[in-house]
Amino acid sequence: MLVKQGLPTTAADWLVNHVPECMGDATNLTVLLSERSCLSATERLVTADAGIRIAIAHGSQDENAAKSLVLAGLSQLIASFFLVVGPVGMPVSVMMEENGDDVTQKCREATFRILNAIQRVRGDRKGIRNECSVALQKLAGMCKGESLLMGASGTVANRKKALLKEIWDTIVKALNAMGSAVQL
Repeated sequence: MLVKQGLPTTAADWLVNHVPECMGDATNLTVLLSERSCLSATERLVTADAGIRIAIAHGSQDENAAKSLVLAGLSQLIASFFLVVGPVGMPVSVMMEENGDDVTQKCREATFRILNAIQRVRGDRKGIRNECSVALQKLAGMCKGESLLMGASGTVANRKKALLKEIWDTIVKALNAMGSAVQL
């Protein structure tokens, strides 16, 4: 479980691209994502990123395990939304880990990696495409809702609005790549 141990994203990318056997860990990753207490929120989202990319790249080996892994990863993505955009009512990154790392920035990076990976769901993988589409629709609604709640103006609020727009645009791009569209 190298992902749990903080494997750098470049190493995780290499594993996903060159080691199809990593799909054999799909069940373990799904269980890991389902257990709330063993990983921090940041670690869960980074693990979700790796798991989703593994399922998309190599899930045809075991479509049921891949679908379960994608669903667990997407659940983490949705649950982590307010870590990505900042806490409700707070327009800035205010959460830090014990070692001083910015939780919000790490979650943003993992979120955009997940959204970009979802764009590669192709072919007859209807189950995974449907799960991704439902999750993306939910995220789009959350982006819209959060942007409607933003009444503040100023530099910090404008940065948050820009982030929400960037997430929205990436969601639209992913849905279009899968042959769908935003339906609010």
